[in-house]
Amino acid sequence: MYDRTDQAIRLIEEERRRIARDLHDGPAQDITNVSMRLEIIQRMLKTNPELAEAELARLNRRVVGIVNSIRRLIYDLRPVAIDEVGLIKAVTELCRRAQEEWPVSIELTVAPDVHDDFAPAKQVALYRLVQEVFQNIRKHAEASSIRMSLTRSGPELHIDIADDGKGFDPAAIPAGRYGIAGMQERTAYLGGQLRITSAPQRGSRFLFTIPVYGER
Repeated sequence: MYDRTDQAIRLIEEERRRIARDLHDGPAQDITNVSMRLEIIQRMLKTNPELAEAELARLNRRVVGIVNSIRRLIYDLRPVAIDEVGLIKAVTELCRRAQEEWPVSIELTVAPDVHDDFAPAKQVALYRLVQEVFQNIRKHAEASSIRMSLTRSGPELHIDIADDGKGFDPAAIPAGRYGIAGMQERTAYLGGQLRITSAPQRGSRFLFTIPVYGER
């Protein structure tokens, strides 16, 4: 049996592994590809300067894309000023940015009785969970639309995120993929539950149920 301190340390380590995966699968591989293309262009300069110039223009656009990708990673890692804006506004802004940066439509619904006057640390933790679901959808789902709702029943907040992507089998995910084990563990650390419903070609649904009201 692990105590809460040990669990917190393991959650921090899981977050570090997630960041390392994002850097490896994104900018690191892209920069390696740019280096290889530069070597090819260097040889082309002697044999076909015009084609080399065209390749350099394409490569420049690629570099701009890499810079934007790194900026997104930095933005996502910045501390969220939950104590200033609250969970609802932070999630609303996340949805707005997602629609601007990748081709997806997002419908966000917040029930009238949902408010964010509970512990800021727990709000940050919930925001990070939503953020990770969005990252998974972006990287794996090939979705065109997302429906997200925040509802409440008694002391529990329900965060429901569903997409129309290609789906997956939750029971057949290779270790280390999607970060689902980490999300489940962090949800449990908050005293809540995560229910995942998905199947190939049938989209995915992540339902977080976490007690947040009535505590400080």
